[in-house]
Amino acid sequence: MRLAFAGTARFAESVFSLVADGRHTPVVVVTNPDSPRGRHGTPQPPGIKVAALAAGLPVMQPARLADAGVLDELLGHRPDVFVACAYGKIVPEVVIQALPCLVVHPSPVPRWRGAAPVERALMAGETELGVATLRMVAGVDEGPVADERGVHVPPDADAGQAYGLLAPVAAASLLATLDAMEDGSVRWREQHGAASYAEKIGPADRDIDWSGPATAIADQVRALSPHIGAVTTLLGKRTTVWRARPGSGALPAGRGDRLVMPAGDGWVEILELQQEGRRRMGAAAFLRGAGRALAKP
Repeated sequence: MRLAFAGTARFAESVFSLVADGRHTPVVVVTNPDSPRGRHGTPQPPGIKVAALAAGLPVMQPARLADAGVLDELLGHRPDVFVACAYGKIVPEVVIQALPCLVVHPSPVPRWRGAAPVERALMAGETELGVATLRMVAGVDEGPVADERGVHVPPDADAGQAYGLLAPVAAASLLATLDAMEDGSVRWREQHGAASYAEKIGPADRDIDWSGPATAIADQVRALSPHIGAVTTLLGKRTTVWRARPGSGALPAGRGDRLVMPAGDGWVEILELQQEGRRRMGAAAFLRGAGRALAKP
C-alpha cells in the first residue's frame, strides 16, 4: 500500500525507518515546519525530514493540514492510507474523510491517550507499556483498534530507552494492520475500559518537589530524560537533572563524591545534571567543580 506518513518526534522517525524497509511504500512524509534550536535559534529540520529526503521522498511541512491547497497536494501523491505517528498536530476532518487514516500510538488504549503517553506512564511508575494501531476519528486516540501489543520496560529505563523499545513493536503493529487492510482481513474492535489522558508536558511537570516520595522523583527524572529534563535549583542556578536513583532510609554516610538530596520518604542520588549555560556532567565532576560547596565529608 502507498503511505502518506505523518510524524515529527524521534519515535516517528524510528517507526518510519523500520516501515520504509517493508513492502508498504511511503510516497510522502508530512512533518512539522523546521523549528529554532540551539543557542542561536537556527531553524533545524525534524529528523524524519532528513531521513525522508535521504530516501528520495517528497516532504510536506504545512503549518496546518487544513490550510488551503494542502489536501490537494497530499492527494496528488496518490496515497492509499494516511498514517499519523507522533505527528504533533491535529489531523482535520477533511483529511479523515478523504483517506483511510491510521494512528500509531505508543500506549495501549484507552490508557494514556494524548500527547505524552510514555512520559506520563513512566511518571506514574508503570513498566508495562505498549503500542496500538487504531483507526483515526475526530476524538484524540479514540478510534477502534486493529492491533495492540504489550511491551515491558525496565523500571530504571528513561523515556528515550522506552521509546527505543516501543518503536520496533509499533512498526510491526502498523505493518500487520496494513497487511490485514490490504487482504481484507482487518478486524476493528472498540476501545473498552477506563480512559486516561496524557497531557503534553508543561513547565510545572518539570519542577522537582523534593518533599515528594523518592521513587516518584526518580520516575519524574527518567520520564523527562533525555530530551525534556526535570529541573531544580542548586547553588542558586536552574539545574536540569538527567539521571537519578531513589534510596530509602537515612542519608548514606561518606558521600563526598555523591550528590544526595533528601526526599519526603528517603533520598535521591543525582547521577547526571546540567546547570544553566553549562554542559551535562556526572555528579562527581560537578562536585569537584561548581558544586564543591555541596560535597559532604
